[in-house]
Amino acid sequence: MPTACPSQGGICGFSRRNPHGSGRRSAVDSRPNLGRMIGVGTAGPGEDGVRRHGRGAARGHARGRFRAASAGREIAVGLLVFGVYAVFTKAFAADRAAADANGRLLLDLERRTGLDVERSLNEALARHEWLGVLAAWEYATTYVVGTFGFLGYLWWRRSPAYPWARNTLIWMTLIAIVCFALWPVTPPRLLPGGGYLDIIAVHHPPATWGTGVVSAGANPYAAMPSLHIGWIAWIGAAAVRARCGPAVLWACVLHLAVTSAVIVATAAHYVIDIPAGLLLVPSAAAVEAVRVRLLRRRGRAGRRGRTREPGTSGRGQRVAAPDAFFLYVEDGGVPQVVGGVAEFAGPGPSVERVRALMAERLPRLPRLTQRVAPAGRLRRPRWVPAADIDLDRHVIEVDAPAGRGRGPLDEVVARLAATPLDRDRPLWRFCLVRGGPGGRDAAVIVMHHAIADGIGVVDILRGILEPRLPEADVPRGPGLLVRAAAVVPGLVALARDGAAPAVAFAGPLGPRRRHTTATLPLDRVRATARDAGVRVTDLLLALVGEVVAGVLAGRGEPAGGRSLRAAVPVTLRAPAPPGRGRTAVPGNLTAALRLDVPVDRRPLRDRLAVVHRSAERRRASGRAVASTAVLRLLGALPPPLHARAARAVYRDRFFGAIVSNMPGPDVPMSLAGAPLGDVHPILPLADGVPLAVGALSWNGSLHVAVTAEPRLLPEADGFAAGLARAFDELSAGSGDEAEAGSRRTPT
Repeated sequence: MPTACPSQGGICGFSRRNPHGSGRRSAVDSRPNLGRMIGVGTAGPGEDGVRRHGRGAARGHARGRFRAASAGREIAVGLLVFGVYAVFTKAFAADRAAADANGRLLLDLERRTGLDVERSLNEALARHEWLGVLAAWEYATTYVVGTFGFLGYLWWRRSPAYPWARNTLIWMTLIAIVCFALWPVTPPRLLPGGGYLDIIAVHHPPATWGTGVVSAGANPYAAMPSLHIGWIAWIGAAAVRARCGPAVLWACVLHLAVTSAVIVATAAHYVIDIPAGLLLVPSAAAVEAVRVRLLRRRGRAGRRGRTREPGTSGRGQRVAAPDAFFLYVEDGGVPQVVGGVAEFAGPGPSVERVRALMAERLPRLPRLTQRVAPAGRLRRPRWVPAADIDLDRHVIEVDAPAGRGRGPLDEVVARLAATPLDRDRPLWRFCLVRGGPGGRDAAVIVMHHAIADGIGVVDILRGILEPRLPEADVPRGPGLLVRAAAVVPGLVALARDGAAPAVAFAGPLGPRRRHTTATLPLDRVRATARDAGVRVTDLLLALVGEVVAGVLAGRGEPAGGRSLRAAVPVTLRAPAPPGRGRTAVPGNLTAALRLDVPVDRRPLRDRLAVVHRSAERRRASGRAVASTAVLRLLGALPPPLHARAARAVYRDRFFGAIVSNMPGPDVPMSLAGAPLGDVHPILPLADGVPLAVGALSWNGSLHVAVTAEPRLLPEADGFAAGLARAFDELSAGSGDEAEAGSRRTPT
């Protein structure tokens, strides 16, 4: 829809110099922007419209690479917004009855005010098929082409208005998404008994929004407000901001009038949706103005803070969105505690020696010296330095309960895993357990999932244990354009996944936990996986499926064709080379794959083959990259909505178990001079999900730990032993183990 403006020879009439008459960047262009806010980036220097002539081919190539990277960042922002839409559609699945009731409420309001023209326009359009075809095409295409075409043109011309235009478009889309989630409305064409002809369904253009894979996961109850109207009105506002000529503005007015008639005549929207859509533009502009003001204030405070002594500022660091995710999940009543339990090969060190060691190591582990401080209802909490770290409270010593074998130690671990950590203090606890299995002592360290993911916990442990391994350089990951390309199919795949298959043991969790363990020889595990042509993670998933199948059979429940959807964390951390360490970087640097594991009765090797084929397809689908992008952008939402979204998606509706495979050091380690033996991970559960299975490779063994809720899964006590038996069955005749130890198997 761009129309040439009479001035400056361009579409919008802005010159190649700054429209304010100087070579400086305009106030609009210098504002912080949403891309930087969510960590994706911005178009960067060169948005001021000044044409810079290169001094050689090298500079020309550099500018080309910069523009390509800029385009990739902008595309990534748009894909993230789509990801939030997909997540909200799944997390806040509308109740059809409530959506229908809201739609009839709007119709009643229109009848009382004389605005109910939907039926008459719909009947008129139905009498003329050619008009219906044109209306369907206009509905499906022009608002998308116009919006992104105009936005792309502003970016291409380096318009000073581009940052404002992009950010307000994102804000108004996010506002609409929240409206759709909180107040779903069935459009007239889908109202039961409404009598409207669904012209969009009859004449919908192929490969456009609303058809097949293009709109996988689309929200059918998103009538109020109308994003068609909001986006087209945004074009007009952005055109005014860019100082376009009257031709462009009149084209926007005509486009708005035509689309208003189309959305009502096709019964896709109510008349009242039109003013609601128009209100999105000033609402988004107001949010953007507040955001810019807050960032400017923060910048001034930061400049003042640089004049102070280091460490005197009490503001702290904002909790990253993926880390706040687990704080919000725990607020729903499910403790999010991760960690590890290590048995000593002999007597353990004294508690005084461990406290002295922690006092020495804590300065290199900053998250263990910080606590979480609330920052207000509309801001994420912050990491702030703890005023006093009482090591007598953080490092404790207990005696194992009376009993035989690992049971007493597992009971201590289960109690620690079920107890939320005190948020007024640093979120970790170290417990020395005396008289564990075989009379040996053990050490249990737990920390909040907001501090680190599973592999991050391993890295923190390696920062405490001896020997100190030399740290490896962190290799660079794939570039932004590569990641953006993977996000596109990944978002579509995520949207099409739907809810998880129901499993018999899902339900509300109680306060108690069970913790059981098994230890497998790592060489045999790798040999078995290699012989089957699968990853170690696939093997672990198949073992879990085998035990769950046995549980269902023992309960007498039919399992034909059923599957268990497992949430499988995928690390984004670079692997540590053999014999090398890795810097303990705090935070959750993982993506999430949801893999379906068959739990019907079938041969174990067949189960493993099915798991592997399904897992490889999903690994190549881009789901992991897309889930990470969505998780980051959720952090742009106000904390109450972020918390609600976190609790809505991290639950049994979307997966029935958690299965994690983590690499650890392949050399012997010790704590305060005391050699360690077996080291097992500790994993938390999710709302309604009573089973988590973690595997940690450590010094030649694969240590498997099971966390379960015993009321929903009373078979938990035998689950780890069942995994060991299933592995023995699978590994029988797996090939030469000595050869296996020399060849690396993917995890």
